[in-house]
Amino acid sequence: MDLATRHLGPPRRGLEIGASAVNPFPGLRAWNLDYPAGELFQAAQEHLPGGPVPVHVYGLGAPLPLRSSSVDYVLTSHVLEHMPDTITALGEWDRVVVDGGTIFLIVPHKQRTFDAPRPRTELAHHLADHALGMTIEASPMAPTSHYHVWITEDVLALIAHLNQVGFLDWALLAVEDVDSKVGNGFTIVARKRSRPKPRPAPTGDEVAFFFLTLELPFQVPGRTLEYVVQGPEFAAPADLPRGRYRAVPILAGFPPRAGTAFTVEHGPAAEVPVIDSVQRHDALLVFRGQHLAATTWLEIGLPDGRRAQLLPELEDGALTVDTTGLVVPPVPVAVTPVNPPPGGGRGPTHELRAHLPD
Repeated sequence: MDLATRHLGPPRRGLEIGASAVNPFPGLRAWNLDYPAGELFQAAQEHLPGGPVPVHVYGLGAPLPLRSSSVDYVLTSHVLEHMPDTITALGEWDRVVVDGGTIFLIVPHKQRTFDAPRPRTELAHHLADHALGMTIEASPMAPTSHYHVWITEDVLALIAHLNQVGFLDWALLAVEDVDSKVGNGFTIVARKRSRPKPRPAPTGDEVAFFFLTLELPFQVPGRTLEYVVQGPEFAAPADLPRGRYRAVPILAGFPPRAGTAFTVEHGPAAEVPVIDSVQRHDALLVFRGQHLAATTWLEIGLPDGRRAQLLPELEDGALTVDTTGLVVPPVPVAVTPVNPPPGGGRGPTHELRAHLPD
């Protein structure tokens, strides 16, 4: 008997968030909740045996449109990483499960997915997201991204912390460092012992840490742009990329609270960036020039008049853009490099005529 059937099988009735024909859980009695605008996800399942999984409940993964203590379990597979506020999501999934019910999580493992180059998300990052009430719209990351990146121990540590502060009351039933479903994630199965008792809100003003977010006028896919500075006194870390940041003090205690945000301009004043040449290597576009940095971003002027922005990777002094999976526009395309403050500004526009295919 597989792990899901053993812990969630009939006669129990539960909720699966974002069920997919790509990775089904046969034999379970579960309503499927999906996002109201999830037509693309449904269409991607049309060619699979049996077609798309029916949607029984339309809603977000948090908040859930269900009564408290209304289901025997909540099942999620590769969903938690799409929640901009992980703590709120776990609290919502806990809320709708009966006492003695089960929370079943399969989460992508950093080392076995495309998240491998990104830093692991630390506990303080989750606390800051919760203090700020992070939403899809407010996040610096595009909603197609994984907001957070974990290995098994990271989520176990988060659950242990939330148990310790009384936000959850879970007992671990099973842990798989390599999930037995597909193998690119890890599995955590927990029993909800009881509904946590309300705790008095903290009243002190002691700063636990500062949460920094690189200020950009657009959302960025697949990149971690937030940084944690521990301690009550702010000092920018030496490895912080230059640029303008929104810094928020996060106060000690639970639930975490956000103090008054302020702006930090870090690093030496930059010159205006200049693109001298562009080369194409398979799907990779390489922009070489002057005064290019890790926070230099590009504004793309498309032939139809629309504009798009992107933040390239910096490799060996050049900006690189991986166009795999992107719709490459026809030439000519106008590319304007921009360096954020301090200093910086918009550089001269470089027109691509021969580097992109017609």
